[in-house]
Amino acid sequence: MQLALHSACATLLCTAFLCCDPRAAAARTLTKAPDIEKGAKTFAYVCSACHLGGYNAVRPEKTLQMEVLKLNGMFAADAIEYQVTNGKNNMPAFGGRLTDDEITDTAYYVIYQTQQGWNKQPLYTKYPSKYVPDTLMRAYGIQPTNGK
Repeated sequence: MQLALHSACATLLCTAFLCCDPRAAAARTLTKAPDIEKGAKTFAYVCSACHLGGYNAVRPEKTLQMEVLKLNGMFAADAIEYQVTNGKNNMPAFGGRLTDDEITDTAYYVIYQTQQGWNKQPLYTKYPSKYVPDTLMRAYGIQPTNGK
């Protein structure tokens, strides 16, 4: 009886360990509220190279549109933080290149902008970036300052 109980407990513990989502373990405790504006700025300078307009220039099916994020279990800031930090498939890891706060701010910005809609004057267009074309900035009524 005691052996069967130990065996059942061991099986339960192993199952729990193997099914644990690594993103939950990697989530960090926030010490301040995420800054959506700073996230938009980082998005403009870094992320828009591949994700301009919430799309994906490398893997077109992996956009930042709400339906796609939900379908892939990515409609959560901690899931986005994990992927930005560690990379996945064609996406490089930005952990060590961006600070934890920059990654957090950007992840929360992506969730915010996804909820608002990527075609409704996205915040990142306010920041001059070699990845954000002047025509897009003008379309949103923003005077370009990056000379393109």
